[in-house]
Amino acid sequence: MKFQHITTLLKCKYIFFPPKKSELLIYDEHSHKITSSILNLQKVQILKTRKEEINLFILLKTFLNFKFSFFDYLVQFIKFTNAKIVITSIDNNDIFYKIKKSCGVSTIFFQNGVRMGYRDIFEIFHQRKKFSEIKKQNHVDLMFTFNLMTSDLYSKIVNGKTIVSGSVLSNNVKISNKKKSGLIYISLFRPSLKRKTHLNEIKLIKSLRKYCLKNKLKLKVLFKYFKNTKNGLEEKNFYRNILDKNFKGIPNSNKRNSYRLIDDSKIVVSPGSTMGIESLGRKNKTAIINPFPNVHPIKRNFFGYFTKRKKSGFFWHNGIEERKVFQVLDNVKNVSSKDWNKLIAKYKYETAKYDKKNVNLKKTLNDFFLLHKIKSHKYLRK
Repeated sequence: MKFQHITTLLKCKYIFFPPKKSELLIYDEHSHKITSSILNLQKVQILKTRKEEINLFILLKTFLNFKFSFFDYLVQFIKFTNAKIVITSIDNNDIFYKIKKSCGVSTIFFQNGVRMGYRDIFEIFHQRKKFSEIKKQNHVDLMFTFNLMTSDLYSKIVNGKTIVSGSVLSNNVKISNKKKSGLIYISLFRPSLKRKTHLNEIKLIKSLRKYCLKNKLKLKVLFKYFKNTKNGLEEKNFYRNILDKNFKGIPNSNKRNSYRLIDDSKIVVSPGSTMGIESLGRKNKTAIINPFPNVHPIKRNFFGYFTKRKKSGFFWHNGIEERKVFQVLDNVKNVSSKDWNKLIAKYKYETAKYDKKNVNLKKTLNDFFLLHKIKSHKYLRK
């Protein structure tokens, strides 16, 4: 047995009692945030898939059937619950695509983040593989995606129906029409153990400070991490070292309304985050500035990669040349709201649709639940 396997077994929590029966089953605990915003999960079982918890009853049943892989354990768990539908928001988990065929259940996923072909499922499109053969192994009944581009790409590698529903979390927040002010930068900071900050990121942040001072705009940074946590303090110090006191840091919190904050900003700047694509879907004036060089080992794909767009456009730029960055920011700042809305409508293929309160998504779910003789009013949030 490998050392990492022993470590996993020592760290995980063990459950002795069998899992409860459940018509719906949530695949992966990290799906909770998105699925709970659509579904009432009080009577829904959650299958933890990251080996943070092992059900010994299910593990024993798996071994008694002479099955020994972790996937076999997941299949046994799903079958024992008698689930009719398995749902996840971990849409780029290729193991999930095998669940339907192995368990005889229906499956649904909600896209939870932007897919750029770097460290996600769409990396497969960089490889010389027969997608038709891959697709034969994968099936998801309903795939709810941000946009048509993502739907088209998933359709090449996964059997099933795709529905463009936009971002579930963004859809749940009403678009604010409050007077807008300042420039807000969506932080891509990660602790040094997870990812080293590239020098280009620092150069971009300094350019944003310079632009804000020049144009008398308040610079705000939307932090990823919670206040007074180890990661939160590291993130705060990271920006303080670059910007001194010439910015307002907004720590994450359970009460923070991130979508309202970007709605209320005159300019939103995203270095490639999911929220940047969501912001475009909410019709906010948004600049996508990708500071990462597209070379090994940093290789990171960018806005317009899958649609073969040019390096620069009206609201995006791939690079950190200050003149180009300022030009994009000027474009976004000075365009009228009417012209902006006309412009971004041309890019809806690759931005995030906005479906207020997820009305269309819930209608599709309701019909699907009825098809499976599941009383949707028990689960669907109003």
